[in-house]
Amino acid sequence: MYSNFNSLVKDSRVWIFQSTRTIEDNKIDSIKKKIRFFLENWKSHNKDFKSSFEIRYNTFIIIAADESNLVSGCSIDLLMKFIQDLEVSFNLQLLDKLQVKYIENDKIHTKHLSDFKNYCHNLDKNKSLVVFNNLVRNIKEFESEWEVDIRKSWHNKYVT
Repeated sequence: MYSNFNSLVKDSRVWIFQSTRTIEDNKIDSIKKKIRFFLENWKSHNKDFKSSFEIRYNTFIIIAADESNLVSGCSIDLLMKFIQDLEVSFNLQLLDKLQVKYIENDKIHTKHLSDFKNYCHNLDKNKSLVVFNNLVRNIKEFESEWEVDIRKSWHNKYVT
């Protein structure tokens, strides 16, 4: 059951899907309609649960689900299938986990993980670098640990 993102409890689970490239403005409304339709019908063991989404920076699709009623593996499989369908319908790459996004000079940049590691090895120890930590588990973490300095993220292991 679709709900307002801000109305979900803070321990609602999140999944973050990042596009390898910026999603064109003219596709955003169509993508939002498809996601909303999916969430309005998304169930776990035939039981409704609250869910929502946001699209940020025309790059990140954030799906959230209130797991008061456990979201089953089958339901998560349906979500992954839906995301794969979005990829095909809109010619996007949303499941490539080897791309890292970060902010530099007020712009979002994308590097393959191996290139990002090299970039970090040359990063000045005093330089701040905001990364997107897509491994956050819930809305609470999303709000405080998603856009974060590299030294407060799992990415910190690449800074020497």
